[in-house]
Amino acid sequence: MFLLSIVAPVVIAICYVILLCLYIRMEALHDFIRATTLKLTLGALFCITGVIGVLLLTMAGSVTIFDILVLCGLICAIGGDYFLQFIRLDAKKFNTGILFFAITQCFLLASLFLRFGIGWQEFVITVVVLLLVLLMMKKQNWQLGKAQVPLTVYTVLLVLMAAKAVVSIFSPQAIVGRTVVMAAGAVLFLISDLFLGIWNYHTDKKIHANLNWITYFSGMFLLALSLHPM
Repeated sequence: MFLLSIVAPVVIAICYVILLCLYIRMEALHDFIRATTLKLTLGALFCITGVIGVLLLTMAGSVTIFDILVLCGLICAIGGDYFLQFIRLDAKKFNTGILFFAITQCFLLASLFLRFGIGWQEFVITVVVLLLVLLMMKKQNWQLGKAQVPLTVYTVLLVLMAAKAVVSIFSPQAIVGRTVVMAAGAVLFLISDLFLGIWNYHTDKKIHANLNWITYFSGMFLLALSLHPM
């Protein structure tokens, strides 16, 4: 089991880097079908990573419902990955993607709150970050249109999830390595959506789209790795 716990993440990491590079290339070529296929393959890779981690935890006798909830979040995110490919093509599918990712955040929040409890710190951080996000949106004059309500709900859930993950590092119940990795993944998840918003509502510069993909997929990879024994 010790050998598998080391070899598996390395092999998966190599596959991840290759798939990410191919995905960015297909997006640059505007090859929608291949880019979507690669995006879903990356999502499946993260789920496989999570499943392997849960199996390793089961073999070690330390798997919990908290881990299963994170895995459910990874699985749910695949739906979001698919529908968000239509971000500038189909408003209804885009909103469906937001719904899938909102459910993903609910799974992650459930895992974090059940494991570490509820404290005031994460709510203070959430309010501060949300105010900063609102200031950025106002300065850049984001026009959300019909997506305003679902995006607002989703943003609150996302920021709260990231805040709770960071605060959890200092909890007595924290499993140091795994909790830090999950917190890093959560923060990257948040940053990725900020880049996505800037690209979609403020500028057409491709660098913001590239930064979104890199930070999002890296965040999801870390969330999946947080299910591995450390």
